[in-house]
Amino acid sequence: MDIKVELGKKIRAFREQKKLSREAFCDDELKLTVRQLSRIESGESLPTLPKLTYISKQLSIPISHLINENDIMLPKRYIQLKMGLFKRPPQYNDAMKKMVEDTFEEIYKDYYETLPEEEQLLVDTAQAQNDVNLSKKIDFGEGILQDYFFQVRNKKEYSENDLLIVHLYFACCYYKPFENKEFDTLVEKTLEQVNYSSEFGLIILNRILITIIGLYIFSDRYDKILSITKISNTIMKMRMDFHQKPIIDMLEGKYWLHHNDLERANKKYNDAILLAQLHGEEQLSGKIKQEWEQDLNS
Repeated sequence: MDIKVELGKKIRAFREQKKLSREAFCDDELKLTVRQLSRIESGESLPTLPKLTYISKQLSIPISHLINENDIMLPKRYIQLKMGLFKRPPQYNDAMKKMVEDTFEEIYKDYYETLPEEEQLLVDTAQAQNDVNLSKKIDFGEGILQDYFFQVRNKKEYSENDLLIVHLYFACCYYKPFENKEFDTLVEKTLEQVNYSSEFGLIILNRILITIIGLYIFSDRYDKILSITKISNTIMKMRMDFHQKPIIDMLEGKYWLHHNDLERANKKYNDAILLAQLHGEEQLSGKIKQEWEQDLNS
């Protein structure tokens, strides 16, 4: 029998023995939604280990009574593909766009159907983010935000998927009006995640910070930019990965230019150009040079 179907039947049987409705079982839905439980019990999706841990606690039985934990281990190749999606620099040329497209294609073709629902959501959110960025339309992200954003709004600590949904929300803010109060609250919550212990979580978090800085510049709100660039620099030092550093330096240069400090602005832009060249990213270096000229003229 299919693992998902067998596990779903067990969970439903144990839940009904305890005379718990799905609504009562999921409580405030911050760790497991009624919709997610329904899909798990019907054998449509496999829960991740954190969700399975929550389910076992609600049922007051050990996980081993439900499933062998080895059955929900992620394939190594899938993990490589997932990390590759986020470790790559921003897509500023056709070759990189093609690499990302090929990665998504391999994941959907070879792994998606057997992934736990939370990993499927991660892939779908990353794909939606990619589509929003390329199309400059929010349509690709609206469905996921409607289904999951309410959970994120009510959380204090974010999972990796929560961070991805937050990033999708900020990406959509470029192309639609947003409420300043909700936006600022989410920014504050995001900044509180800087102590995130997961390498993958830190990768996502740094990308979010870059998007937030861009939105502040887009909205002509410069007061928090310097503090956010400092957090981003801290994350890069923690990970010893400085591929996002040219973009952060360029954004900080925009901050100093806004404050009419041409000397500091020029230094930051030049640092960004040099570092991009050292990383072998000549096209990015050229784009930063172009950005500097445009900013000076405007």
